[in-house]
Amino acid sequence: MLIARRSLLAGGALALPAVAARAGEEYPARPITWVVPGSPGSVLDVAARLIALKLGVLLGQSVVIDNRTGAGGTVAAEFAARAAPDGYTVFFGNFATFAIAPLLIPGLRFEARRDFMPVHGIGASANIVITGSGRPFATILALIDHAKRNPGRVTYGASIGSGQHAAGALFAQKAGVELTLVPYSNFAQALNDTVAGRLDLMFDYPLSALPHVRDGKLRALAVNAGERLAIAPEVPTLAEAGLSGAELLGWSGLYAPMRTPPAITARLAEATHRALLDREVKALFDSTGTLLWDGVDGPALGRALEAEIPRMQRLIGPAAKGG
Repeated sequence: MLIARRSLLAGGALALPAVAARAGEEYPARPITWVVPGSPGSVLDVAARLIALKLGVLLGQSVVIDNRTGAGGTVAAEFAARAAPDGYTVFFGNFATFAIAPLLIPGLRFEARRDFMPVHGIGASANIVITGSGRPFATILALIDHAKRNPGRVTYGASIGSGQHAAGALFAQKAGVELTLVPYSNFAQALNDTVAGRLDLMFDYPLSALPHVRDGKLRALAVNAGERLAIAPEVPTLAEAGLSGAELLGWSGLYAPMRTPPAITARLAEATHRALLDREVKALFDSTGTLLWDGVDGPALGRALEAEIPRMQRLIGPAAKGG
């Protein structure tokens, strides 16, 4: 996907003009709730809070974070899907909640394409393939060779239905190996077990992985993106390391409940675009190895989900059905 950048409009620190939400009321006339499927202090939460601060200035009303965790983001999604379509509740949606969780969790009370309107992209992040410093492989090709000689005995840790789960499944598929997923509800514990050698692999966020890599406790074998990360230029891409086609970015975006008036979603989209161009936001994203999706508007975000759903059905679906 081409990520286009536009110049920040003159007077970017000023609030955008209000639009009519309903007769007698200009939007926004009161604070907006942003439902975030991440715990306070998580990478997702930190990003949302900074963007919310910028949105509040642009919109002239506070944007309040509502953290709702659990079940791969589906608790938050179900809550947001039932909110009034008036622009006062929005959702921090992502590809795992919308395209993976429905394959693994029966009876969900939302369907992404039915219940949500894509407003604007937010960002996309890669994972670094990490292993303990004592593991018997120091490169991707050595890992693949080891996994082929030990089918099913190489383990990786991830939350079921997460982007890291999908990253491991895609890696195994493209490498022609069998990896065993060890499910974790606590991502930090999976990282600790990788450092301690109880897990062979993780597909981890750069922000949490790199400190352990740089103090010698972990090895960074590759990044599962199409290009190297600015915060870890020494880590090769999977393709550079010898495995093509296993790239997977975990993307996210701003969504509104279906039937939210177009004038309101357009205003939210413009404000989000301008917030993402803010230097503080860019610095935060750069520090976490996240690509800004400031050029991904609502239709482009919708197309990203349309492409992701069948891709995850092919990748995760057979395992979910026991196949």
